Amino acid sequence: MAESKHDKGIALRTKLWGEKGAKAGHDNLSQFDEDFGRFLNEELFGTIWMRPGLSTKTRSMITMAALMVLPRPMELRVHMRGALNQGVTPEEIKELIIHLSQYGGVPTAVEAIRAFREVTEPKKEK
Repeated sequence: MAESKHDKGIALRTKLWGEKGAKAGHDNLSQFDEDFGRFLNEELFGTIWMRPGLSTKTRSMITMAALMVLPRPMELRVHMRGALNQGVTPEEIKELIIHLSQYGGVPTAVEAIRAFREVTEPKKEK
């Protein structure tokens, strides 16, 4: 039997954010609205992200670029973590930020740098 869109979506989310992160994200959306949670899991992650032609790493880079220029800093942080889990290097994310500074503006880059630092630098104890 072929793997369902639901299973593909959960598998991809687990690949991006680990089992705990995938479950938390899915549960959060499903608690908000079960149909919306199912739709995003099946259609976004189980279908769009699974299409042939682009690697998961490339899709992560594209997603970060879109989230930077929209701007969506909270979601950007989530996708930066997922990208790092897929082998995108901190240097590649830095270059993405610098490149997009010329298309999305310096304030966009500054906000992306904040997100990058939160995701990549160890938390400091107070």
